[in-house]
Amino acid sequence: MQYKTSVRVSLLFLAFLFTRSFVYSAEELFATRPVIAIWRDADRGSRVPSLRIAIWNDGRVLFAKDPKKWGQELLEGRIDPDRVAEIKRAIAQTGVNELKGTCYLVPDAPVFCMMIDLGEKQQMLYWDERENPNYGINISPKPQHIAFKACWKEVNKLALAALPAQSQPYPGKFSHPPQSWRLKKQITSE
Repeated sequence: MQYKTSVRVSLLFLAFLFTRSFVYSAEELFATRPVIAIWRDADRGSRVPSLRIAIWNDGRVLFAKDPKKWGQELLEGRIDPDRVAEIKRAIAQTGVNELKGTCYLVPDAPVFCMMIDLGEKQQMLYWDERENPNYGINISPKPQHIAFKACWKEVNKLALAALPAQSQPYPGKFSHPPQSWRLKKQITSE
């Protein structure tokens, strides 16, 4: 009987350590800039900022419970740092650092932000993710608009493909991105 109790206590302790191994306070989590972060900024209206995903060099991942809805419910987990290195290489190969334009917004539209920090190269992109034919960069798209959209979609795909196999609810909220995530201002590109 004592053996079973001892085993149960040991298992409970291990379970506690495992879950604590990737629970971070907001201060811990946002103290360093991630490799990639994709979020929606607060609108002039009533919408609050929301996070799609953020991945740090050490494998920490914070992401929306439903990346299609961009809600406030977040999950956290870990991926192997070698996987992070693979993601960084794949992002670099998208051509995101060679884009001619980095900001394609229209008045009163949502503002989606993508911050990429690959170490030596950094990039900040802004878009509203709307693809209506007579809207924004879709009106008479130029080669740089097509390249921008392709990179935006590919980097999103790479980031979301890295969601950890195990995660748990993040107890905090994404109230705003740290200032260190804003690599450059929103200046509309041609």
